[in-house]
Amino acid sequence: MKALVSNRILASRLLNMGFNKPRGPGCEVRDVPKPTIEPHEILVRVRAVAVNPTDFKHADIVSPPNSILGCDYAGEVVEIGAQAPGNWAMGDRVAGAVHGGLYSDRGAFAEYLKVDGDLAFKVPEGMTDEDAATLGVSIGTAMLALNQRLGIPWPSILKGSGRKDFVEGFPVLIYSGATTAGLMAIQFAKAAGCTVVVTASPRSFDLVKKYGADHVFDYRSKDVVAVITKQFPNITAALDCYSEAGSTEICAQVLKNKGGKVVTLLMDAKAKTPGVEVENIMAYTLMGKPFQWLAPIGPKWEARPEDRKALAELCKSGLELTKVIKPPPTRHLEGGFDGIISGLEKLRRGEASGCKFVITL
Repeated sequence: MKALVSNRILASRLLNMGFNKPRGPGCEVRDVPKPTIEPHEILVRVRAVAVNPTDFKHADIVSPPNSILGCDYAGEVVEIGAQAPGNWAMGDRVAGAVHGGLYSDRGAFAEYLKVDGDLAFKVPEGMTDEDAATLGVSIGTAMLALNQRLGIPWPSILKGSGRKDFVEGFPVLIYSGATTAGLMAIQFAKAAGCTVVVTASPRSFDLVKKYGADHVFDYRSKDVVAVITKQFPNITAALDCYSEAGSTEICAQVLKNKGGKVVTLLMDAKAKTPGVEVENIMAYTLMGKPFQWLAPIGPKWEARPEDRKALAELCKSGLELTKVIKPPPTRHLEGGFDGIISGLEKLRRGEASGCKFVITL
């Protein structure tokens, strides 16, 4: 089968990490063996994929040579393991996310992929493959942040950690709400009954309101913290979907009156505000397996069985989920695998504000 495979050696990736000036795409299309599934897995013929910032970061820094890139996918079931959970049938339409960029036999940017049967969801009638392909990483990230780390429940699907202070109208801050992760988080928080407070640029105000934001503030305003805290002095939970250029400290300042927790999406995001906890999440822990970046010298993550359990519950409720969660705006890129490479370069250049690039394979 054809797949988009990483090709940077360790020395090149370390240079990219230090200087942030990658040369070339860091990947190429190759013929590789079709994945062989385990009894608990299904094999998917990939029909559409979406690209995420994590994909080009893997190609530039993280992925060892010969790893299949890509996380978000949609397709159809073509083989079912003897013990695969999920009540799958041949030909079922399926979508989700896999841990692409670390393994030679697992990744979304390929003609076929394998995935645990309970870590994928069935695509509802009326949803295109391209729209379904946008949901895996974004939904998983939003659920992990809001439900598993901030304890915000979602009635009928996820109970969360049952935070004692949660009531209808509980305020939550979502920084950079116009990102795809932000748009998913807005919808999750809204479905849970939160008052959703969002930062965005003025050009994105209408977009985030369309997805459920109750109150929107201009993140570029010098007075953004004062303006938010004047109206919402008791916010104790925040998700920073940008996690760079001081955004985490802004979130922490909003929370300083009562203390609380800011969840971030990048490892280096920090804040110094007393009484405010900052926790980074890595959506790959949803797969339930340990992993390491830049082996053997890079950081390691232990398996998080509770994260995997939460994702399995989410996927089991997939059809109900898609009734209240709508895909982000999309932009279709032509060219199959060449379109994926083009999409990765566009993401490097920051050209995906307010939309997600999707490619049909």
